[in-house]
Amino acid sequence: MNEQPKLSEAEWALMIDLLQEEHDELPTEIHHCEVASYREELEDRHEMVKNLLGRLSPQWSSAEV
Repeated sequence: MNEQPKLSEAEWALMIDLLQEEHDELPTEIHHCEVASYREELEDRHEMVKNLLGRLSPQWSSAEV
């Protein structure tokens, strides 16, 4: 297995910002999705993003739960 990359604080902040954007945009995409199987994939992705945000940014998880 590959070694995990080391990220600076600025890089972690960027990752959290990107995840936050994805988290904010997915509900609209889910709402407009007409294919049930793809909608389910999007819902799973949304949950994964939410969980990642909670793990990477503890202040996010306490504010967004």
